[in-house]
Amino acid sequence: MKHKTVQTLILASILAVAAVASGKDFIYVPTVNALQIIDCEKDTVVKTIPYNDYIVNAMFSPDGDRYYLNAFHSIYVVDTQTDALLDTIKLSTSLNKVTVLAFGISADGKQLFLCCSIVKKKQNIPRLNVLPPQFIIYDIDARKMVKNYPIPMAMSGIVPLRNDPDTVFLVGLDIHKLNLKNGKLTKVTGILNVEQGEVAKNSLVIWQNNSPDDHGLFTNPYYTADGRMGFFIIDKNTGELSTLPAKDVWFAYSTIVSPDKKYLYAVMDELIKFDMSTGETLKAVTVDKGTYYALSMTADGKKIYAGPAGADISVYDSETLERLSVIPLAGDGVIAHRLTKN
Repeated sequence: MKHKTVQTLILASILAVAAVASGKDFIYVPTVNALQIIDCEKDTVVKTIPYNDYIVNAMFSPDGDRYYLNAFHSIYVVDTQTDALLDTIKLSTSLNKVTVLAFGISADGKQLFLCCSIVKKKQNIPRLNVLPPQFIIYDIDARKMVKNYPIPMAMSGIVPLRNDPDTVFLVGLDIHKLNLKNGKLTKVTGILNVEQGEVAKNSLVIWQNNSPDDHGLFTNPYYTADGRMGFFIIDKNTGELSTLPAKDVWFAYSTIVSPDKKYLYAVMDELIKFDMSTGETLKAVTVDKGTYYALSMTADGKKIYAGPAGADISVYDSETLERLSVIPLAGDGVIAHRLTKN
């Protein structure tokens, strides 16, 4: 019996490795008026899905079957199995303007989490009613809001947790945890509103460069009032928040962690590679095409994709940071994400 159990475990391991090896990587890039899909073997655009909007954020469902695109007043839903536009969730009406500033997806993929600004008006009455910022839980199948809670202003990032369906991190002027059952908001750490003796920070959370099957580490750069740089790290598996001080100061919009968790990459006008254990700068290269916002990596960690910002993405060797190619896009964009399909 013991011998059969060992054989079963070995077989399962072989099948798991084979599944990973057989997977194929794609980069999904929402540009103005079109979602473009890049084949990471060819490093060329292989599919374009048109729409008439500008996308400010996007996120895959936990199982990777859906890609949700935030266009402020609407959410576009893409079926990643067929690579077709499946649905458009319109959030605003003529009398209610709903603007989504941040969004996330529940661990079971059934709900959208939305940080919203809501302005209401009445017919023929020249007065607007501006509501306090709201956290909305939206049921995707039922196509309706099921809960809403008032939240502080300027919440630009929602970080759902993989193993705690009742909690999300909200990141804005400070970092909070929100209990989705009762709406209780707990401050985890200050960014601008720090405790006495602590140094205020500046951190803009818009880009979440994670993929559905990655390690679950969300990172974001911060800058302190006394001139230092570091990174917030949220482990979406454990719900733990930590920081990594950087040895040097670089300007960066967003970051991504290598699959083996040894390296952290950041991008703005340079692509920078950091040691994940020490915060030391290992290498940096100037981004020849100009500023880039987002970063994506292949599942094996060998290639890193910088961009977009303008109408292109640059491909780099993640070890040497040598630029391998530039992929032209149909238009400007701000985000991109890797999806591995088996």
